[in-house]
Amino acid sequence: MLDHISFHVHANETVAFVGKSGVGKSTIFSLLCKMYQVNEGKITIDGVDINELDKSSIRDNITVISQNPYIFNLSIRDNLRLVKNDLTEEEMRQACKLACLDEFIEALPDQYDTLIGEGGVNLSGGEKQRLAIARALIQKTEIILFDEATSALDNETQSHIQKAIENLQKDYTILIIAHRLSTVIHSNRILFLNDGKIEAEGTHQSLLKSNKEYCKLYEAEMKK
Repeated sequence: MLDHISFHVHANETVAFVGKSGVGKSTIFSLLCKMYQVNEGKITIDGVDINELDKSSIRDNITVISQNPYIFNLSIRDNLRLVKNDLTEEEMRQACKLACLDEFIEALPDQYDTLIGEGGVNLSGGEKQRLAIARALIQKTEIILFDEATSALDNETQSHIQKAIENLQKDYTILIIAHRLSTVIHSNRILFLNDGKIEAEGTHQSLLKSNKEYCKLYEAEMKK
C-alpha cells in the first residue's frame, strides 16, 4: 500500500525503486501501466493525466521487461518482427547488439533464424530477457520498466543485463524495480521505499552514506 508518495522522473533518466518485499514497488509499476485505476492523487506522462490515456496509448509508450518475458514459438527474427513488420537487418542487428545478445545469436547454427520454442523454452532466462530488451528497442517505446529482471539470474548473466541497461541509458526513460542492488548502482537516482513511503532518495554512493537500511541491504547482498 502506497502512502502519499510523490516523485518526478525526467526524460531519459534512469530511476530505481528498491526496498524489502511488500513496500509498494510493484504497485507503482502497476499504476504506471494502468493496471489499477488512480483514485487518489495524480500520475502524469508528459504532462497528461494517465486517466486520460487509454491502455493502447500506454502500451505504445511503455514496455515492461519482467523476470519471465513471453517469447513466441518463432524464430528470433520473427519474434522481433512482431513489433515491426518492416524490420531491417541493420535495425535487428543493432538492437541485439545493444541488448548484449548479438554474440549469442551469431554463435547459433541458424543465427537469427533459430526457432526458440514455445515461451522461449530453448533460451535461458537471461537470453529471454535480452531478447525482450531488443524487442523494446525495435518497438521504440520511450519508457522501459524493468520489473525484478535480474533477481533469478546468476551473476554472469546479470552482468549482461546490467550492461544492456547501461546501453539504453541517456536514450530512454528507464525505471527499475530491483531485488539486487548491484543492478541499479549506476542509476541516476534510487528511491528507497519503506512501508509504502519514500524513505530516502539519492545515488547509490549517497545512500550508502546517508541511509542505514539501504546500507544494510547492500552489505547483506555483498556477503552472499
